[in-house]
Amino acid sequence: MSYNLVIQPEAILEIQEGFEWYEKQRKGLGYLLIEEIEICYSKLSEHPQHYSYINKRYRRIKVNRFPYLIIYEIEGDVIIINSVLHAKRKQKF
Repeated sequence: MSYNLVIQPEAILEIQEGFEWYEKQRKGLGYLLIEEIEICYSKLSEHPQHYSYINKRYRRIKVNRFPYLIIYEIEGDVIIINSVLHAKRKQKF
């Protein structure tokens, strides 16, 4: 079963901020972040139950090569991406 992804506006803003920061560090690095996030999206759309709960409602998947966590929840056949957080910053979940 393949799940549909819905990305909340807050998560999109967090991805944009990460992209811009990494691009300032080294040209092209922001695009690598986006690629790794998209790989996570692909994994989630196939096997969202595979990843750990952080509480009763939310789960997380770690982004490879970057210190980011994708926070999501499953509702039926929909995966809702609530946040894409820098793992070293204070968590809000």
